[in-house]
Amino acid sequence: MITTVIDQCLILLIFLIIGFLCSRKNWIHKKHLSSLSNLLTNIVLPAAILTSFNVNIAAYNLNFFVTIICISLFLVAFPFLLSKLLVSFTHMELALKKVWIGCCTYSNILFIGIPIIGTLYDEKGLFILVIYNTISNLFLFTLGIKLYKNDINFKSIGLSLLSPALLASFLGILLLILNVSLPKTLTTALNELGSMTAPLSMIITGALFGLINIKKFMVSKNIYIFCFVRLIVIPGLVFVILNTFITDKVILGVMILSAGMPAGATNTSLATIYSDKGPETSQYVVMSSILCIITLPILMYVLSL
Repeated sequence: MITTVIDQCLILLIFLIIGFLCSRKNWIHKKHLSSLSNLLTNIVLPAAILTSFNVNIAAYNLNFFVTIICISLFLVAFPFLLSKLLVSFTHMELALKKVWIGCCTYSNILFIGIPIIGTLYDEKGLFILVIYNTISNLFLFTLGIKLYKNDINFKSIGLSLLSPALLASFLGILLLILNVSLPKTLTTALNELGSMTAPLSMIITGALFGLINIKKFMVSKNIYIFCFVRLIVIPGLVFVILNTFITDKVILGVMILSAGMPAGATNTSLATIYSDKGPETSQYVVMSSILCIITLPILMYVLSL
């Protein structure tokens, strides 16, 4: 099981290195990154989201759904409020505070989570993850976009509900409820397209990382503090809180592992599209993706006790 975690993390790091080298060799230019980010968020990611709903809901009752939705809302709100509190004590510029909050709140659920959760907890675990991912995406593509855009107009949140990622989520929920399957050819095409999500997102992140000063990155205390909060503090506190009233080991395991995932690469795409902090955002994604090779196996060991 721990081998699965390490393998998935190393695969993502390979994609990061490819993106980094492409940037340093000028095979991917800075001007291309916004277009690639749009391709990811508007085409590739929606395909991955839609295909993630290919699960059977017949075995689960209403109480199960309500429990997962409530915990999912907590897992989005808790890191958001905690990170907002923490950055209020720092002297970072406002734009970087928002990057900190975004990367703490929205983790790499889909890319690392699905292979790991699928191996550990089978179909039930994947279904829990799909619900959590849907709730997380609802906030990421509404309040998350608002966060990166620095937009105080709440009308923009309504427009964000029409984003391809959320439309894919709504369609997936509808197909799930109606127990309707898409045609095999279309499903295959969407699976192939969705499989590009992890490589493309991490290549974009690696390319953005290639634009920064590596020496400054390596000695940045802020990056290491972020990783400590994202990878240790958040899952640790979530474990303490949920362990007091959640008796279902699968629900507990899925939610705590999800809380311990590194910063989501989609943050870099949104920061690239809606602000000028793409390279800075990539630093949080890169370092947390590297360090989670150590922290995720430890988290799995704690859950097995």
